[in-house]
Amino acid sequence: MKIRTPKPLILFFVFTVASAFAQLPVPAWLSQIKLSGINGTSDQKLAIINGKNFAIGEAYDLKLKGRTVRVQCLAIQEQSALVKIQDLPAPYALTMAGEIIPIGTAPAPVETTAPAAVAEPAKPAPAAPAFVFSRPVFHPSAIIPAFSVGIGSFLLWMFLAVIFGLALGAGAARFRFRKNLGEALLAATIDKHYSRPHLLLNNVTLSTPEGTTQIDHVLVADTGIFVIETKHYSGWIFGDPQGHQWTQQIYRHKSRFQNPLHQNYGHIKTLQSLFDLPADNFHSVVVFTGDAEFKTDLGPNVIRLGGLIPFLTADRPTLYDERKMTYIVGRIEMKRERRSLETDEYHINHVRSRLPGQAVKPNSRPSFAPPASNPFSASTGDEKYQPKG
Repeated sequence: MKIRTPKPLILFFVFTVASAFAQLPVPAWLSQIKLSGINGTSDQKLAIINGKNFAIGEAYDLKLKGRTVRVQCLAIQEQSALVKIQDLPAPYALTMAGEIIPIGTAPAPVETTAPAAVAEPAKPAPAAPAFVFSRPVFHPSAIIPAFSVGIGSFLLWMFLAVIFGLALGAGAARFRFRKNLGEALLAATIDKHYSRPHLLLNNVTLSTPEGTTQIDHVLVADTGIFVIETKHYSGWIFGDPQGHQWTQQIYRHKSRFQNPLHQNYGHIKTLQSLFDLPADNFHSVVVFTGDAEFKTDLGPNVIRLGGLIPFLTADRPTLYDERKMTYIVGRIEMKRERRSLETDEYHINHVRSRLPGQAVKPNSRPSFAPPASNPFSASTGDEKYQPKG
């Protein structure tokens, strides 16, 4: 039986400790540093800060108004990132809500020596305190108290680390399973109900000038290339197709996430850079596989899982034959990152095996190599399909 730490108890303990801390000043120019999204794979997340993709440990120079600062990413959570900023002693937590939360550092304790009396031997100075608190601004999502050297502070720090690790690990595990479950449901729906000629790629990681981008599904069909972003969410979904962030509400709890249409736009641009194909050959679609309910108009390209097959089979002209489809898939296979090739079958098949009535295929991802000759050569009359690079 799994023992789960009650979340209210964790928040109560963190609040009790944080309420004793002193607030650190936040420089005004820090407001120019913004976390706009969390991207990447479930086992290697990327934080999008001022338009740059940061992996854990990476550092980049950001141009701000009146200055350039170097920022290093220390940790990435589901809705926040911990960064170290040049010339500032303490790290800062950036949240999707636009908050910048300083994480304090404490000065070392200073020992003092009491002056000796004239007629009496010198007395030892009073002992320095075992630990010294510093107080960042309290925020439930990011509190890391800093302590001076001492056994008491060490034990307290270790206790907080264990509690925080348990909560973070449980949340990450739930998020990873939820994401893989949504991808498996979508892949199973296409395998069972989509009858047109097609090839499906899952978890495609491609290089970009800023780092990498991860695409949940690329469906190469005879009617075009469908770039699919999967969201396995529940609750109410509010958003605007043109807005930067959308909102998920479950009862009274609200959380914000990056507009998946904007996220998918970047995916399509990355794929387009591999080919000289017309823009109308690419189709963006966001599929919610959970029981989420749309409370606002999210646009025609945001659908639930039940609407996927009607979307894919809508009246569109035939663009590719089997040979051209194979070439497109081979091109993507050559350009995708190696770690995605090694992990996508395991993730999808592992989650499929947990679904009732779903058999696990020994090899669910087709393996294609580019043909020896270019099928889009001038002799075919399809010069516009010539790939780049």
